[in-house]
Amino acid sequence: MAKMAGRTISTGSKDTVEMFRICWMLSTDDNNLTLHGFRRFKTTHLMSLRFLEHEIAEMDHILYQAGFGLNLGPQHGVRLGLEGGKRNQNTPDIRDMITPEFILKLRGLIKQYDEALATFNNIMSMETFSLLDDEKQSCLRQDLTLYEKYNTRLLRADLGTRSRTDPFQRWLHRHLRAFRYWRLSRKNQYNGEGLGSAARQHRRLSYQNTILIAEVIGRLVTAMLTAIFLIAPLVVLSYRSSKETQLVIVSLCILILSFLVSLFLRVSSFEIIALSAAYAAVLSVFVSNIPVNA
Repeated sequence: MAKMAGRTISTGSKDTVEMFRICWMLSTDDNNLTLHGFRRFKTTHLMSLRFLEHEIAEMDHILYQAGFGLNLGPQHGVRLGLEGGKRNQNTPDIRDMITPEFILKLRGLIKQYDEALATFNNIMSMETFSLLDDEKQSCLRQDLTLYEKYNTRLLRADLGTRSRTDPFQRWLHRHLRAFRYWRLSRKNQYNGEGLGSAARQHRRLSYQNTILIAEVIGRLVTAMLTAIFLIAPLVVLSYRSSKETQLVIVSLCILILSFLVSLFLRVSSFEIIALSAAYAAVLSVFVSNIPVNA
């Protein structure tokens, strides 16, 4: 027994040391993807929430049946639609259903449910990247296929939320991930090679900061389109002396810009109105400074 116990302790120590080695490597890496990338366990979070939801739903049903048992009349429950509620046959006595233990259990489950919902909402609003973007962490997950790694999302704990991330940047982010998956699948780099293999120890691991790349490209494209929508009308209007033609050009530019902003940028309705009004004011200055032929 002592030998077996010693062997068990020794095996457990090896596992702990190996886990420490991996965690130390990830926590001291020079790349932000590895240093601040964490799994979000989306499906596990959802399963936990569903279990809580099911337990609370059963207790909620008991509460409603106990409320029906009070026989207060439909005038006390019109707002909730209690007059159309289904009443169970052979409902236990209310004193057997509503007990101090029941209330304490309900209070605990509701607290867990509310906290879990708020936490999950915060987690899902964080910036994510594909496991394939970080080759070091990807090499540690030998249990996943290349496609599974491509679909696995890691959180960036060092960045803010993506609540203001533009749809255009999200589109770029998605296609950059797809491009990396296509490139790695063609190179076939994940055929049984582990993190400690000689091939990986003698070359630099690759990374793709998709969030940063998408943000830079998105800003450059936005700046370029802004310059085009300011310069192009000025050039076109300078060759059009007719007021009717100028009005048509200005109207089209305002409509197209408003449509593009609402489609590709994450802005509120008020911001769209303000931007369209400001752009219309700028174009009106262009029109007012252009002489009209008699």
